[in-house]
Amino acid sequence: MFLVAGLLFCEGIHSLALAAEKGPIKIGFIAGITGNWAQFGNDMVDAFKMYLNEINYTVAGRKIEFIVEDESANPSFAVTKARKLIAHDKVNLIAGVFSAGSAVAVAPICLESKTPLIITIATADDITQRKRSPYAIRLNFGTSSEFGHVAGDYAYKKLGWRRAVIIGMDYNWGHEVGGGFLRTFEEAGGKVVQRIWTPINTTDYGPYVTSMKRDVDGVLDVVTGAATIRLLNAFRNSGHDWKIIGPGPVTDETFLPALGNDGVGVYTVLSYSAVLDNPENLKFKENVKKIIKRDPTAFQSINYTAGDWVVRGIKAVNGDVEDRDRFMAALRSVEIANSPRGPLKMDKYGQLIQNQYIRKVEKVGGHYQNTIIDMYPNPTQFWKFDPETYLKDPVYSRDNPPCKYCE
Repeated sequence: MFLVAGLLFCEGIHSLALAAEKGPIKIGFIAGITGNWAQFGNDMVDAFKMYLNEINYTVAGRKIEFIVEDESANPSFAVTKARKLIAHDKVNLIAGVFSAGSAVAVAPICLESKTPLIITIATADDITQRKRSPYAIRLNFGTSSEFGHVAGDYAYKKLGWRRAVIIGMDYNWGHEVGGGFLRTFEEAGGKVVQRIWTPINTTDYGPYVTSMKRDVDGVLDVVTGAATIRLLNAFRNSGHDWKIIGPGPVTDETFLPALGNDGVGVYTVLSYSAVLDNPENLKFKENVKKIIKRDPTAFQSINYTAGDWVVRGIKAVNGDVEDRDRFMAALRSVEIANSPRGPLKMDKYGQLIQNQYIRKVEKVGGHYQNTIIDMYPNPTQFWKFDPETYLKDPVYSRDNPPCKYCE
């Protein structure tokens, strides 16, 4: 017994020594650190680096080299940066990626070069559904439609809504969240009576809000980034008390101070809140305030945990990330029982399964927060539908599902 243990120990030491001889592990990181979502992108980078700092940029006997590139939420930029990271920097993996369009564009490049892609934000459904790749996994806060599925179910069953309006950004983020909401809301018995799509670069939401029907119970809001401040202000200045639900980025902690009272009462669906009460999140919050010098956000939580996930995968192969198939298998097998946002595991399609929390903006002690008021434990990206049947249907889009009750 002691002989076997000794041999295994020596084998492990030998493996680590061989890994160290290969030089640093290079992680390329793509994020939109300029433009409308710049704060989100910087949160991504800061949090991933925060985790790497905690391990002194060292894992399995190898140093980590972290190379950041700006996608500017532009798919063509993201493709250029991904090619540079792969061909010039010789990275062992690419992580991050903010926009859905960027993720869809980068995934085939990583597949072609067999470079593991760990997507931490982009939510486009098909990345882990109809267009999934054996060299890509996603560690984000959920697929776009996952937010919509949960929000539609909650709006009908818990908020008592029967008639609703959808307003969202006119690209796949808005379309897929909106499609998921419409499907579960109407299957429960509700009616979506109006659907409004706004250009990404909209600066004045007043005309859109003025055109919205008022004889409804509530609104699904899928306008995010800095634009959320303008839309919620337009809601509050409309003279109508709109009831609002949306995906978590609508009231991300980054924007809560600027939203002020305009955000109070807004419901959102997300796998994280800064006020989540577990030991891991309490420690995470303390570290963020100490190192990044402000309150934590969902984008920080996600990317900090992604750093942990990647490092666990590297450890599982004793640092031998050059064996890409084995490394990808290890990344898909990681589970985290206790993270700042709760237990995490991966489905067979490469998408994270996690709790989704219902949050409501409240002002507590002079401070605005996303108070957790309910939870959907571990919903999947397919909601309650059979995955293979679900995948035979087209992805949610601008006009799918059709708005059959629109007036």
